[in-house]
Amino acid sequence: MRTYERGSYEFLRDRPAPEATIEALMFSLRRGVSELTKPDTLRRLSELDQGQLKAACRRVQNFSPEIATPWSPDEVAALIAKWRELRERR
Repeated sequence: MRTYERGSYEFLRDRPAPEATIEALMFSLRRGVSELTKPDTLRRLSELDQGQLKAACRRVQNFSPEIATPWSPDEVAALIAKWRELRERR
């Protein structure tokens, strides 16, 4: 990889995910923890920075029961573990 390409990649890699990406991720997570096996969900999850991950964890735990089942602590732990795994691959 050329120096310019590497620099661009490193710059983009560490940027927070766009709001549209976060909302698409949250929409998919409404279907439950099984979404953590879907390529689109994993791609979106991998784009979150640590602060965005924390916010997503709070949101899944606070899903309105009319919209989606709130996530259990174990399910949230699985979300965090998957995010860490994805980030280590980067």
